[in-house]
Amino acid sequence: MTHYSPSTKDAATADPTALRIRGVVFDMDGTLTSPINEYLKKMRNVLKVPPGYGTLEYVEEFLQGEEYDQAHRTLVEIETEALESMRLSDGLVDLLRFLHENAIPIAIITRNNRLAVEHFLNTVVGRLPEEEQRLFAFDPAIDRAFKPAKPAPEAMLHISQRWKVPPEQLLMVGDHGDDLLCGLRAGSVVALLRYACNTEFESIAHIVVDRIDGLVSVLEHGFDAGMALAAKDRPVRGKLAAPIS
Repeated sequence: MTHYSPSTKDAATADPTALRIRGVVFDMDGTLTSPINEYLKKMRNVLKVPPGYGTLEYVEEFLQGEEYDQAHRTLVEIETEALESMRLSDGLVDLLRFLHENAIPIAIITRNNRLAVEHFLNTVVGRLPEEEQRLFAFDPAIDRAFKPAKPAPEAMLHISQRWKVPPEQLLMVGDHGDDLLCGLRAGSVVALLRYACNTEFESIAHIVVDRIDGLVSVLEHGFDAGMALAAKDRPVRGKLAAPIS
């Protein structure tokens, strides 16, 4: 087990060389926001995605020409429909306040499109009081235009290089196996936001919380992580049918 010291300003001042989380990267749908499972199921049904394949993987690998273009139009239509139900995850403001107060940078890696990211940052966050809006300083906010997408680690490694923070000092937070694999393959700590529908991914998470603000206590007090977790520990592909999130 690897011990991570508290990620607070006081702890960093007292022992600046200790291993701790120095940056947090979030999935968007189902992590920063409440789950949108009904829309994810609709995408799979409309596009006739076979079991064992993620929606984006299926479109990119198997469709060509007009079928490919139509599939992307369908994805955008359903994603746009889902925007109306986008809500902040319970406890998110409290977690972001803790991270802000302790000078911990934040970023987004999502498989959704740019319109959805902008809707989240401008419309959903824009409903909050101005003081709370300032907490949502995600930089960068990476959408699916970045290739390769999760579960590949490249986006996580890009953020590591941009922030000049080693991957093992980053935390990836998500609600799906592909989020966790993205972090694991980069060599980072990963946290699962658990719902009744995603408990199968607990085995590849270093940290499991039932509300996103549960991470405040973890980061405030430090934790132990079994960093031997790696891609070989992932569930079978059929259980990693990736949502767009």
